[in-house]
Amino acid sequence: MQQQQQQLDYFDRMKRNTNIMYWVCYIHQRALMMPFRKYNGVQALGFPCFFGFALIFLWWMFTGDSFLFLWGGFWLLCLVGRRIETTRYKAYIPSRYEGDSVFLRNQKSAKLVLEPAIVVWLGVVALKYYEMQGWRPNGLPYFLLVSVVTLPFVQIVNQMVWDKQLQAMSDARIENEVRNREFRDRFGG
Repeated sequence: MQQQQQQLDYFDRMKRNTNIMYWVCYIHQRALMMPFRKYNGVQALGFPCFFGFALIFLWWMFTGDSFLFLWGGFWLLCLVGRRIETTRYKAYIPSRYEGDSVFLRNQKSAKLVLEPAIVVWLGVVALKYYEMQGWRPNGLPYFLLVSVVTLPFVQIVNQMVWDKQLQAMSDARIENEVRNREFRDRFGG
């Protein structure tokens, strides 16, 4: 009994830690993806974007990197544009939808491979520029390069959640068909 409780406690801690890691990565993803996504849901542009901007601001406060400050300004302009776009199309977009990639029609490939590759490429270019200038790269280059982990992680978790939701819908449909058959058999309806 005690061993089972310890296993449950372990899995609860793992779940909690994974959720925390997901939200930190999700906030970083929101701080990066605004220029690369269109047709966002209303809630996807709410608190996650507020925390994404807070992350940009805090990273800038600790590093003092003026290019990160410029990224924050560019990001805010993109947010305003996305908010306008969202109000125009909100009747057609799920509220938590993270947006379509501006690069590819295949959203899974764009979000899992292409977008992280573009952001990492931008990070490498920024890193090389900072090295040429003799600047410390802990501002914008590192902010962009962290995406090599955060963007795929968020997309993989989101895809797993989506797959579970689809499976639950399929299970519900099957269970409903079985119940309908049983009802007809019992009551002749």
